[in-house]
Amino acid sequence: MMSKKEESIRYYEEGIKIYEREEFKDIISKKKLLNVKNCYKEQLYWYEHPEWSHNIFRCKRAFCPICSMKNRYLKFNKLKKKALALNKKYMVLFLTLNGNNVEIETDKINEEIKNNNKDFKRLLTKPFMKKIVRKYLKVIEIKYTSYDSLPHIHIVLFVIKGMYKHYKISELRELVTKEWRKLKKFNANVCLKTIGTDKKLEKVINYLTIAKKKQLTALFNNTNALKTYLEVIDRKRLFVWSRD
Repeated sequence: MMSKKEESIRYYEEGIKIYEREEFKDIISKKKLLNVKNCYKEQLYWYEHPEWSHNIFRCKRAFCPICSMKNRYLKFNKLKKKALALNKKYMVLFLTLNGNNVEIETDKINEEIKNNNKDFKRLLTKPFMKKIVRKYLKVIEIKYTSYDSLPHIHIVLFVIKGMYKHYKISELRELVTKEWRKLKKFNANVCLKTIGTDKKLEKVINYLTIAKKKQLTALFNNTNALKTYLEVIDRKRLFVWSRD
């Protein structure tokens, strides 16, 4: 089993090798690639000289194998803090809404993300949702296979503590599923479950941010998906809180 140091070095080297390929030159410029290489050199120097007291340079780029990972850990801590505070005030549900499977093409994925976001906004306006939902954290994700992609949304719903006076979880699940499928115009998959404890909520936030399969490096074996993913996430907010 590799140490964290060995794993980081491997990811840097794999990422740089991939980004040097001809097909990535239109999205990873020479300047951007140099940032990642400098980030790698700085990290490598620090590994070899742990007594070094200076702050380590980080390129902080979303396409950097290690900075992407570190950014997600920062996101995890920030989201966890806010979510746990809200857990004291509200009942918490975890909702997943699938969109259409689409080809691994930037324009098609962006269009499906746009449609999913629009349909989710419509879902929130339904009386059964307005009655109980007070806040939410929406997370945009794309699952890739070797031949297609599945844009979908995960939502942590903060609902009134008296929700069960209005709906059982099975009743709410049925209402959400029926409405989502109506909006999507096909039998889209819907998953809804209660979270409850702080420990379970932290596990959900962990899953949404720093789980191994959520890391950029999980796409290194599917370079077509990696290239498309980097194009899709450019200037896009993947984690969105509802407005206060």
